[in-house]
Amino acid sequence: MEIVVIGDQHTVTGFRLAGIKKTYGTEDGKENLKKILSDEAVGVLILTERFADDNRGTVEDHRSSKKMTPIIVEVPDVSGPVDRAVDPIRELIKRAIGADVK
Repeated sequence: MEIVVIGDQHTVTGFRLAGIKKTYGTEDGKENLKKILSDEAVGVLILTERFADDNRGTVEDHRSSKKMTPIIVEVPDVSGPVDRAVDPIRELIKRAIGADVK
């Protein structure tokens, strides 16, 4: 299973330095997001929060499809975290194990 990252230049560079080979900038990612979500070789898709917010419809469509992969993880970008009422990581854990983790 592959890990794919879509985000701003700084985030993508950090993940490349960590050894992730498949990375896309926000412009390339927007064009390839649906293709990446349908690729069965992709196990984890890491998106910056702002990119995910800009493409919320596509992200939520994938999550509601009940497909197991790729798992979508949203991370803050260089600007810092986005203030939200619901923490996406917490919701991911809740869906995965069936209980809320505090």
